Amino acid sequence: MTKHTLVKIKALTKIFDVSKPFLNRLIEREKKQFLRAVDDVSINIVEGETFALVGESGSGKSTVAKMVVGLLEPSKGEILIDGIDLNDKNKPDELYKIRSQIQMIFQDPFASLNPRWRVEKIIAEPIVSYKLEKTTKAISARVGELLSLVGLDPSDGRKFPHEFSGGQRQRICIARALASKPKFIVCDEPTSALDVSVQAQILNLMSDLQDEFGLTFLFISHDLSVVRHMANRIGVLYLGRLVEVSNSKLLFDNPKHPYTRMLLDAIPDLEMSGKARNAIEGEIPNPINPPSGCTFHPRCPFANKRCYSEIPMPIKRNGAIVTCHGIEEGRIDYLK
Repeated sequence: MTKHTLVKIKALTKIFDVSKPFLNRLIEREKKQFLRAVDDVSINIVEGETFALVGESGSGKSTVAKMVVGLLEPSKGEILIDGIDLNDKNKPDELYKIRSQIQMIFQDPFASLNPRWRVEKIIAEPIVSYKLEKTTKAISARVGELLSLVGLDPSDGRKFPHEFSGGQRQRICIARALASKPKFIVCDEPTSALDVSVQAQILNLMSDLQDEFGLTFLFISHDLSVVRHMANRIGVLYLGRLVEVSNSKLLFDNPKHPYTRMLLDAIPDLEMSGKARNAIEGEIPNPINPPSGCTFHPRCPFANKRCYSEIPMPIKRNGAIVTCHGIEEGRIDYLK
């Protein structure tokens, strides 16, 4: 049985104006400057799956996440959730309805909770906003149920966020995300601010909740070991562009794009297999003035003249979608 495609992201692009103020530019005789944070990203996410976006800091992962939940407006492209275009302002009723189906778990549980509100008010806010319960008693009962779902006690609702540890605060954030009964949750590095010992607990909780409620996740992370545990499919971002999209097992067993290989080689070899590894060399270029052609060519050991001048287009290879001239031309052996 074919599963329903819940999220369709088409040619998503975000350009920021990072120019100096007009008077400064006039005096210094400088032109406007623009930063292309996300460039022509297209993703389909099937209902009930976890799609992960990975890449180094500055690759555009969080910008994609913020556009998908409506915190940033795209410069170009479409975001369709359950067939509804989030940027179509002509259908306010449909937009209002679909907004309750989308939630976000932020990276920093210390900054994403209002320190002046009690936990019960924080979790109740989506319930009140979307009028999911009619009475104060019903709202209070629902908050207690949500706290129990994430492994906390209903009596914890009377406390303030500063009375909890980092892992407990992230559980509160998850409870708040579940309050509106969403179908789709964007997770922006939800464990990166937590101790390693707590990360596994939070990830296991999220997996259990996904199985229980049939949730769909867009999971943002720079930690490939976390992604391996969580994701069904993975998209690799480099300087705002998708360079590889593949299912999780295939990507870890047989990475194709040179950048994906470099990312995987950077994972600590805890099994001490003795396998030859190549450390990631160089840094992500300045996105205000990116390299011509394939933006990865300054760091790529397989780059040739075509890579310097021509932007690669996505191609299908052995179950994956890759944007690489070397693979297209057969110069890089993508099969083991």
